[in-house]
Amino acid sequence: MAISTTPPPPGPFTGHGKRLKFIFANSVRYTRTWHGNDPVSIGNRIGRKKMGLHWNKAALALCAAVTLGPASVAASELGVVTMSVVPSTSSAVLYVAQDGGYFEKHGLDVEIVEFTSGAEAERAMVAGAVDMGGGGVGSTLIMANQGIEATNIVLFQDKPIFTLVVSSALDVEPGDFSALKGKNIGISSPGSLTDLFLRIALRDAGLNPDTDVTIVGTGGLSGHLPALQAGRVDAQMTWEPATVTITHEGAGKVFMDLRTDEVPETLQNLLGSSLQATDEWLGASEENLEKAKAAARAIAEAARDIKADPSLMISTLQQIFPSVPDDLLAEIAQVEAAAYNPVITAEAIAHMNDVYVEAGLIATPVAFEDLVDPRLAAEWE
Repeated sequence: MAISTTPPPPGPFTGHGKRLKFIFANSVRYTRTWHGNDPVSIGNRIGRKKMGLHWNKAALALCAAVTLGPASVAASELGVVTMSVVPSTSSAVLYVAQDGGYFEKHGLDVEIVEFTSGAEAERAMVAGAVDMGGGGVGSTLIMANQGIEATNIVLFQDKPIFTLVVSSALDVEPGDFSALKGKNIGISSPGSLTDLFLRIALRDAGLNPDTDVTIVGTGGLSGHLPALQAGRVDAQMTWEPATVTITHEGAGKVFMDLRTDEVPETLQNLLGSSLQATDEWLGASEENLEKAKAAARAIAEAARDIKADPSLMISTLQQIFPSVPDDLLAEIAQVEAAAYNPVITAEAIAHMNDVYVEAGLIATPVAFEDLVDPRLAAEWE
């Protein structure tokens, strides 16, 4: 796959905004943080290549030390911390925390490193290429069963961001999974969260994901609407802004919305994404723990403010999704803001363990204490 080696176009930078070039193994990846009116498409911000677990950590460390002029120099109490993330409605809280000065208030100079999939973002964290990473809470259960010890620093949203939309050509009632038997259903990629939640929903409905339907990888958001329009899939697991785009284009309708309580009982109380760090990084120094605490405080504060005033997301969503009309972004913000909640409960983890074991995703339940550090949980309130 070809790699984009053209950096994003220059724009006005203020505060702590920086443009950095990150070199991971054999790929070149560009990322930037932004402030004010500096929209850049995700395609320009990210050069993409499938990644393994081998990362050039020295290059990242070097880039973290580079500044691009006086305006990019940050004076912070705790110093620089790097976070890997997929730009999305869930991770929007990170950008709000950055642009709104929440991180700075709590002594952090945050560099956000953007990826095109959650799996890549988490691999970067596990490999030590970044300090912290955004990913599904469920992924920490799976990692624990693989011998990878990671802690959830703070929750982004207490519900997954995904929807299952069905083609407008299908005459099916929302939630009637029996009508999907024999159909082609799109996911972003095998092993992704879209794959995970689809399989849970199908099993809950008494369908075998491997024999009763055909699961098709359709790639990132840009491929979901075309896949439905071309008839390549009959239904698609997706997320915003593809959900509102597909429905407003008339190409499909919402069949299941994981952001609501109108889902099968098994899919209720399944937590969304969180900011995570490996136990190795957290335990490496007292400074790292203090950085994690500060991140938890900043994100928890930003999340509560977003929930109270969804319009705080609009500027960030405009940056992440520059081609989406403002009225649709406002609609997205209203729905997504309701799920912002920094608190991870023992009850939710117990439920997720039950669901993941039943689905065969993990062999052994993971204790709440192995996923949540009380020193970090104390910062959520």
